[in-house]
Amino acid sequence: MRYNNPTFEHIGSVKNAEGVLRIDIKTRQCVIAKGDVQRLIERWPVSLYDIAEVISTCGHPEAIGQAWISRSGKAVMFRINGFTYVSPLSQVKGILSGEKKYAHLAMMVEQPEPGCPAGATAPAGVAGVSA
Repeated sequence: MRYNNPTFEHIGSVKNAEGVLRIDIKTRQCVIAKGDVQRLIERWPVSLYDIAEVISTCGHPEAIGQAWISRSGKAVMFRINGFTYVSPLSQVKGILSGEKKYAHLAMMVEQPEPGCPAGATAPAGVAGVSA
């Protein structure tokens, strides 16, 4: 199946909780450790942790994902359990400076091309592919 450019579906927010970045998604809450926030802004990939696991393991959880600055430098990307989320870097910097209360968090969703039947993997006329 061929896909268009991704669309973005609002799914949560990113907030500053005493220097820790908290990622609130409809189904879960994650954090970026206080010591990793500056590393993220300096364009280093950092780990994400589930809040419930941070509490239940007394501060020694296993990472459930990763965050990094996009190649364009305009967004913070989050990869959590196989799903990709995105937040505008300018908004994240705004919450870190205290100018904003939260940054929008969206899920990247790819939609099939219009007119492309579900399950189609190649256009008609390609050798070895029946219509």
